[in-house]
Amino acid sequence: MRSFQPSVIICVMKTVGQLLKEAREEKFYTLEQVEKATKIRKELLEALEADNFSKLPPSTFVQGFIKNYAKFLGLDSSNLLAIFRREFSDKKNPAQVLEAFSNPLEEKKFQLTPAKVITVVVALSVLSFFIYLWFQYRQFSGAPVLTIDAPADQTTTDSPSIVVAGKTDPDAKLTVNNQQIPVRDDGAFDEEVKLSSEVNKIEVVATSKFGQKSEVRRTVYLKR
Repeated sequence: MRSFQPSVIICVMKTVGQLLKEAREEKFYTLEQVEKATKIRKELLEALEADNFSKLPPSTFVQGFIKNYAKFLGLDSSNLLAIFRREFSDKKNPAQVLEAFSNPLEEKKFQLTPAKVITVVVALSVLSFFIYLWFQYRQFSGAPVLTIDAPADQTTTDSPSIVVAGKTDPDAKLTVNNQQIPVRDDGAFDEEVKLSSEVNKIEVVATSKFGQKSEVRRTVYLKR
């Protein structure tokens, strides 16, 4: 009479990492392609496929990696997560925050498109217009330009008179010692001023249409 030995069937369950790696290789994806598509660093993908949880961040983040990776490969993420929870233990596999995790994969760099170019051109045009208006406002509401070419301050002369010459805005009202003098079309002016004492104060004032004033003073000494 034959004796029968009970057969033993050994079922080896595959890990999350093995399932992900096999699915990736079946689709002929490289880790670099997966990294680009999922924004998960290559070294983290390698650790995940190797079930090396000590090189991965906390389990909450790992589960997010599994979801993204499974979605990319067209796998059922719920089954993979169930397997992961059975095989992963926070106590047995303390998580480490890697430098690659603290510095995630950079987002796609800025791309120049026609719409963006038009937006930039319009923005620059509007900005230029407002800058132009600002300068026009300053020109009309600011004090007029006033430069005195002669005489120099603290000048000494033995002549009984001296010529005050300079330049201002063509539409400005100009006075020398409170006496209005004409301004030429280019803004230039010159006026002879009599010297009445040893120390003579000369005050030149240019006033804009809006009442803004520019003043320059000179002291001239008369040598007798």
